[in-house]
Amino acid sequence: MKKIPFIMIVVWGIAVLCTLFLSSCKRPEVLDNSTLVNSARNVALTFGPAYVPFFKEANVSDVQVFKKKDYGGDSRPQIRKQIGRKFYTVTFTYDSTAVKFDFGFAARVRIWKDTGEPLDVIFGNGWGRNFFFLSFKEQTDHSANDYEKVASDSIVKVPLQTVHEPENIWNSNADNKQDSLSTRDFSSHGFVEDKKAITKVFKEFSKFCM
Repeated sequence: MKKIPFIMIVVWGIAVLCTLFLSSCKRPEVLDNSTLVNSARNVALTFGPAYVPFFKEANVSDVQVFKKKDYGGDSRPQIRKQIGRKFYTVTFTYDSTAVKFDFGFAARVRIWKDTGEPLDVIFGNGWGRNFFFLSFKEQTDHSANDYEKVASDSIVKVPLQTVHEPENIWNSNADNKQDSLSTRDFSSHGFVEDKKAITKVFKEFSKFCM
């Protein structure tokens, strides 16, 4: 009879050791800066490859804590349950003399500290993707740690958009060009030249002056 408790203790001990071993196997690798930058770059390559050539430097933040306000107070359970988790932010800067984006970075990727999985990515035009509802692997069928080229039509990618800066209409070369502020320039910003309206204004102004 004494053997039964002993056997139960041995079995329990083996079960505990197996559990500890399995949990240690699932533990993510140490997230040093190199690992974080590599993962962040792979996320950017997957969802916004057109921005990657503009990357200049990669800056890794200190550990941060996810707060409710990080997503505008969104109360959906998939987001709410992340409150309190720790993460890193990897920011890719760019040369603003060569290109201009709406944001002060070409891409920004946030990565969970406990799993090494990406939290979200946002590109210089303000568009991006989060991984609250479907993980990165579920959306791409590969890990952020190992970049695999995917079919161009299998993932919707963020298009490259830069800030349009109008030409200086007072520069010395203005006479050699068409109107610097052309219809083409305005239409790209939602303005369309209306020649009839302009003609009408001039006619009304002429009547007023007579």
